[in-house]
Amino acid sequence: MNIIGFGKDRNWVKEFFIDKGYLFLRVLNAKWKTSKEETKLVVRLLKTLGVDQGSKILDLGCGNGRIAINLAKHGYYVVGVDISPIFIEDAQKKAKEYNVEDKVKFLVGDALELDKILKDKVFDATIMYWSTIIGYYLDKDKDIKVLENIRRITRNEGYLLILNTVSLDVVALRAGLFQAEGCLNEVDEEMVLIEKPRFDPKTSIIENTWIFYRRRGKDLEYLNEISFKLRVYALHELIEIAEKAGWRFIEAYRDLLTLRPYRPMLSNFNVVFKAA
Repeated sequence: MNIIGFGKDRNWVKEFFIDKGYLFLRVLNAKWKTSKEETKLVVRLLKTLGVDQGSKILDLGCGNGRIAINLAKHGYYVVGVDISPIFIEDAQKKAKEYNVEDKVKFLVGDALELDKILKDKVFDATIMYWSTIIGYYLDKDKDIKVLENIRRITRNEGYLLILNTVSLDVVALRAGLFQAEGCLNEVDEEMVLIEKPRFDPKTSIIENTWIFYRRRGKDLEYLNEISFKLRVYALHELIEIAEKAGWRFIEAYRDLLTLRPYRPMLSNFNVVFKAA
């Protein structure tokens, strides 16, 4: 597969999602526990925007399909795109298990090549859920290019939803208040991971290493580790690059449950844009 934009700073994408994608797949599978509830909130937001059942949705950076498949169960027609063949293969299997093969299709591809991947398809809305793609390139111009690609395959008056996405405000606040060596997270009954994040305020880049362990009674057995880099944005920066790509800002929410307005330093992004 041809992956665009791989310089030394993007080698982490290949390692994280492809070469060692089986590790992150365990994390994605664990998140299926809350996928129905998460998707219900996404559906409610879509419906407030007039994007109803039967609409065509692009789930960009879809992972192994937990949002896309549940959207299909709600009556939407969904295409999921992810750079990881491992995730897409698992998503295709799950689409069969959930009997939604007629409403959801999964494709492997790079967000910088959407025109080639999707050709003449046009969508009513695109969803990017859980800090995906924007910021991966560590390059504002490439992020604009991704947003331009999404605009070209979105109908006039269609929507872009950047949801549950980490904000610069939150990252900077945590970095300023806490200097922990790392934090431990339960993945599932057999696996835990320790995160070791670092934030550079000069570049707004997070570098994080995830170290995976298997439980052996009271002990932990080292398995492997993966690292990633992510350029995080403040709200005004995200609006700026989206407007350059042909989008108009509509609203930013603190959370999808209450749809309260976004408040700096208190929450992730849930941002709605409309095709300009």
